[in-house]
Amino acid sequence: MSGNIYLLLFSLIYIIIIASYILNKWPDFDVIDLFIIFVGLHFGLYPLIRSLHFGKDIIFDFRAVNPLALGLVFVQVLGCLLIIRIISLYFPKDILKCLNLKYLLQQCSLINKYILFSLYIWLLLFLLISYYKFGVRTYIMPDNFAIIGKELPYWFTSMRTIYNMLAFFVLIGLFSNIVNSKRYYKLLWIILTLVFVPTATIYGRRYFIQMLIASVIFWFAYTKERLFRLRYLTVVLAVLGAFFFYSNFFQAYRFVFQTVGQVSSEKLQNPFSAALDFKSTISNLTQRPGTWEFNFLVINHQFNQPGMTTNGKVTWEALKSSIPRFFWPDKQFALVDDILANLYAVHPKDIDIGKNLFGQAQVDYGYYSIIIVSAVILLITFTLGCLVRLTINYPTFLGFFTANILFYLVNIEENGNEIFFMFRYIFIIFMLWLIYVIGYKVIYITIIRK
Repeated sequence: MSGNIYLLLFSLIYIIIIASYILNKWPDFDVIDLFIIFVGLHFGLYPLIRSLHFGKDIIFDFRAVNPLALGLVFVQVLGCLLIIRIISLYFPKDILKCLNLKYLLQQCSLINKYILFSLYIWLLLFLLISYYKFGVRTYIMPDNFAIIGKELPYWFTSMRTIYNMLAFFVLIGLFSNIVNSKRYYKLLWIILTLVFVPTATIYGRRYFIQMLIASVIFWFAYTKERLFRLRYLTVVLAVLGAFFFYSNFFQAYRFVFQTVGQVSSEKLQNPFSAALDFKSTISNLTQRPGTWEFNFLVINHQFNQPGMTTNGKVTWEALKSSIPRFFWPDKQFALVDDILANLYAVHPKDIDIGKNLFGQAQVDYGYYSIIIVSAVILLITFTLGCLVRLTINYPTFLGFFTANILFYLVNIEENGNEIFFMFRYIFIIFMLWLIYVIGYKVIYITIIRK
């Protein structure tokens, strides 16, 4: 029981610190603030909710834990955020301008509408066709993948690796047009968004939550209105209601759609009764381990046995996994869960928790992670500022760069494993932009000017 009290205390302190910062910074938010808010949700709000659950979840029993190890989880994260925020203030002014959320939304409203609508339609069609034809889970378990992996076409598996990033690009494009349009056009963009988000995020509930919360932050960052207004209470209740209805629906349908083989329509529940079944959502949330629990797993072991690190092995395996098999057909890489299971002498399923950047750097490099994580986030955000500045006259490419990096920053639960994929997409988008610029100049010089 004392462990729950310590967890409640640490999470409250963390929430107070983050909330104080947000209120002080309001409403002039930038990309780093977006990252801080999402980290705050995973390491503040969720631990607070978990502290009220006096019992053992899937992984841990926090009724009796070492409070020092528990406190170090929050100290590590707060230390990183403090370093990131302070150093980022010394970025050049033009870079800081390019990282401002309102500025980014204004630029993204200029994204080519034909490309935006094409991706909009293609993502929805891809989802429906793939579920009907293959019925494959978003994250295929190794045993299932060994059975069906060779039967899946390469275009399909490749598309699934970039699906969520492209969906985030479409969301940013839709939302930026909502806030920059008037009257009937605004209503049209709202309808398109309401159709797109619940459908495109059926791959996983976390993506729906990320899009929902990101949209709220974008709205306040763009409008710059006062936070404490009575009408926003209605908005909060509506958002919570949307989350629970979607989550209920998702829980009822997930094991029908997310399976190996074709979808069986006979097993589908009545959609209205499924949306009203709150028990399934509450049960799932009480059993689901939080992102921060991975950090506790790592730090608790290192606290009891100093030097228990992998010396960069997890990072190396993540790098190998991001290299396309098209270039490395025979590549072999170890799963992070297997590495950690061997390190901690447990079953892989016992550590199936979100591998966030903070925890992954901690297991690789110990408390050097505070420096490493800070440097990585600063590099990523500075890179985004430079890319936005570079592509200011090419809003569609600006949107792709923005969506790719923002999706990585808000995807706290999985961003430890995804960092090299994010850099890979930056390289691909940059090469496409370079080809476009050179091709346009060649056409302009050889044809138009003549």
